[in-house]
Amino acid sequence: MAFGITNSGFVIKRLQDILTAQRAEAVALFQDLVAPGDIIDTSDSSVLGRLIGLDSIGDAELWELAQLSYSSLDPNSATGVALDNLVQYSGISRFPASPTTAIALFAGDINTLIAAGNSVQASDTRKTFTVSDSIALSPSIARGVTITVQTVQNSTAYTINYTPVNGSLATVTFTSDSDATVAEILAGLQALIAGSHPLLTASVIGTTLVVDMTDDFQSATFSITSNLAISKCRKLGTVVCIENGPNEQDANTINTILTPVLGWDSVTNILAASAGRLLETDEELRLRFRNTKFERASNILDSLYAALLNVDGVEEVAIYENDTNVTDANGVPPHSFLPVVLGGSSQLIAEAIWLNKPMGISSQGNTVISITDSQGFPHDIGLERPNPVTVYVELTIDTAAESNFVFPGNGVDLIKAAVIDYASNNFGVGDDVIYSRLYTPINSVEGFQIDSLFIGTSPAPVGVANIPVAFNEISSFEAVNITVTVL
Repeated sequence: MAFGITNSGFVIKRLQDILTAQRAEAVALFQDLVAPGDIIDTSDSSVLGRLIGLDSIGDAELWELAQLSYSSLDPNSATGVALDNLVQYSGISRFPASPTTAIALFAGDINTLIAAGNSVQASDTRKTFTVSDSIALSPSIARGVTITVQTVQNSTAYTINYTPVNGSLATVTFTSDSDATVAEILAGLQALIAGSHPLLTASVIGTTLVVDMTDDFQSATFSITSNLAISKCRKLGTVVCIENGPNEQDANTINTILTPVLGWDSVTNILAASAGRLLETDEELRLRFRNTKFERASNILDSLYAALLNVDGVEEVAIYENDTNVTDANGVPPHSFLPVVLGGSSQLIAEAIWLNKPMGISSQGNTVISITDSQGFPHDIGLERPNPVTVYVELTIDTAAESNFVFPGNGVDLIKAAVIDYASNNFGVGDDVIYSRLYTPINSVEGFQIDSLFIGTSPAPVGVANIPVAFNEISSFEAVNITVTVL
């Protein structure tokens, strides 16, 4: 049998193969030292056999090292650092572990400093997050302010100035009448904001006027005349989980202050957190490495597809190209393309599109990100975020009908978790929700029989048909929308 590098690959010589070969060689080498008719003893109990066994172990280790060296050049076999070195030839590297991050709204007294590193906590998961950068609660670049009346004067102008980021100065001025009161002044400013300033929202709470930007992610610099005062401020910042990994956090759940700061009133994440990730596994890296073959392709569509898949956090990509002169059936305008992308940072996705799209061809989508080119000119890059289709599940089970297994105490929660996990792994972007497939995750929990199962896109569903999902949609299963009735 041939060992080493052969036409069929690398064939390793195992320890038993080495022992057999060396024993045969020892018999041939030492046979002339014994009397005719005697046999050279190479068994494990003989001195010569033991020496052969001792020497063969080192040879076997060298063969294993040779196999590892050979396998390190094969992306399907290489592991660890060897795979890291190999994938660099395609210009990629292993995604490191990263923490979950969230955009949070900080609120408190004016001129309060919330230092970087201060801790907050999620009320549901008890995960701890730290403040990424120091937050100075001032009227400069704030999401909102709370205003009080400093002095009450008749026939006097009360003015709020605000300058949105990348916007121009705007003014709200209310002139009190001859019988001015705090309530009149606050109500007058609120009415002016409601009627003429769509970028702002305002509400009177007690003896204060709470003013916020309409867009949760917009900020402005506020100032007021001396007869008004800013008592509190709200600003956006970032909090980072102290643990790496995909720690999911729903909106408004990171809401507990762990590091008390005088004047710091509250914190909350206004959107669901951007989940982190664990260190990319060898198998995940191999798959991404195989996809990068398109990056060197002459077809720009394949190159763009590979570039988007390589954006950290991107789970699915579909690109719909319209090279005709009319809008296509998917609503894509002529001579443009629509990239549907699930997961990842919109900014990083837009940058990948900009670097790979052809000149003069626009990208479409329900999310538009501005990219500045090397000459300083802005370009709007469109990408489509899948629209969620909320799925409601109504399930009735009978635990008394199953005598062979006991329904667990947390069985309802297990059923909900099984359905959500199954849906996330089997119903992707544009995939219809297949009614019959939902029996699989439900039946993974023991101790009951299913009496009825209904699904739909509105509460209290009565449907038993598949739910259609458009090309730019994705089904959304949440525990709160799954009802399990136990008989």
